[in-house]
Amino acid sequence: MIYTSHYKDQPAITLETGHVRAQFLPTLGGKLSSLTALDHNFDVLIHRLGESYRVQPYDGVYVDGECSGVDDMFPTIDLCYCEDAPWQGTKLADHGEVWSLPWSYQIDGERLHLSVHGVRLPYRLDKTASFADERTLRIDYTLTNLSPFPFHFLWAAHPMLRQDEDSRLLLPEGANQIANVFSANGDLGGYGDVFDWPIATTPHGHTRDLSRMTPRSSGHTTKYYIKGAMPAGWCALTYPSRKLKLEMTFPVDKVPYLGVLPGMMPTVAGADDPYIMFLEPATASFDRPDVARQRRECSRLPGNGVYTWHLSFSLQNDEAH
Repeated sequence: MIYTSHYKDQPAITLETGHVRAQFLPTLGGKLSSLTALDHNFDVLIHRLGESYRVQPYDGVYVDGECSGVDDMFPTIDLCYCEDAPWQGTKLADHGEVWSLPWSYQIDGERLHLSVHGVRLPYRLDKTASFADERTLRIDYTLTNLSPFPFHFLWAAHPMLRQDEDSRLLLPEGANQIANVFSANGDLGGYGDVFDWPIATTPHGHTRDLSRMTPRSSGHTTKYYIKGAMPAGWCALTYPSRKLKLEMTFPVDKVPYLGVLPGMMPTVAGADDPYIMFLEPATASFDRPDVARQRRECSRLPGNGVYTWHLSFSLQNDEAH
């Protein structure tokens, strides 16, 4: 079923089966604010404490806002500047621009349609949320270039997921190396350094199992991308003590890259739990389209072109992990 609701002091739309409940905020970036496994009474998404939603202005600082749930990052993650004519030098806002924009929406039966137009680049981004089955939320995306000029872009999902100390990251066979973006304690070296996955040998000669979570007490955080395109379009996070698994799926031909950011996030001030895992399927690597172009890992939208993809979240009972 689908119905109107509220998230804190903001209007929301909720989709629900007997097993999963998903809540969206159309006027606040089309955000997926809550994703709950009803059988387990467990919301896999992080929330910020407080009764009022921390609204940020357009081109605001992402971490000063609500900084929770799942936002769409487009056309970049890191603040940078467009390199494509005729928009050379145009500032691309922190964490992109669509997270801070109101989306229009329409309910069609059991489906929620959301749409937003670009401000600094000429595009329309549409997404449709529905349940593919009782435990799987599917979001279908369509990106349309409203100009005759091509441009490079990065879309990434930005799910702020709860993790437990016994959680485990699962990746498809063939995902066997990572490229570091940052490492708070230097375990994964410097920017762009490459390590084996899941067992990495650190620059200090220690081994680290990247499929296992670092303890809360470590206070460490890292971010890395699986090196090159993903061998298959899925990743998963297990919650063994809860007998639950979250699996995310995406079309690897359209969304080839995966960013991973686990650890303690004290910079996310006011989160109900700063012990967070980000799993970020992305159309381009390394958090910004200009760097992705240098790595030949960027996505490009032709003039008047259309780019389509999807992202699914499946919450499954899991006895195996």
